[in-house]
Amino acid sequence: MSIDQARGGSASAPGIFTAVFNNATVDPVHARYGIFLLRVAVGIDWIVHALLKTWRGMYTHEALLAKNGITPLLAWPTFSVELIGGCAILLGWYTRQWSAFLLIFLAVVVWVKWPVGWLYSNAGGGWEYPLFWLLAQTALVLAGSGAFALQSGSGFGQGKG
Repeated sequence: MSIDQARGGSASAPGIFTAVFNNATVDPVHARYGIFLLRVAVGIDWIVHALLKTWRGMYTHEALLAKNGITPLLAWPTFSVELIGGCAILLGWYTRQWSAFLLIFLAVVVWVKWPVGWLYSNAGGGWEYPLFWLLAQTALVLAGSGAFALQSGSGFGQGKG
């Protein structure tokens, strides 16, 4: 049974449940709402992490950058890009472009955390959690903005996004 068949007036609740969880194809009606939820989660994560830098004090972020061989002069620019990019992703404004650009930040975090090991619960935090966010954000690059976006175009082409 497909989702479309289950939507018929005579469909029972168990039939709808079976259709939702056994359908291997993308549901064109509901997928955009799932992408929206992913976009909200990724956007909020970027905003919170940017604001956390100021809450801890930018000197802490500068020291972390220096410890990892990155110039501390990038502390305020990284804060700004994370905050603006997080807001843009959250609102669905150039979602694919901002997500693709911020993948660079996540790739650097995975690279920096690599020697610590897989588990994020390791001392110094491993690369498990940053890799998860990198893959989640890659899904946004591929899927676009989803529902309730300020910008409905994909940005990388002329398709929906």
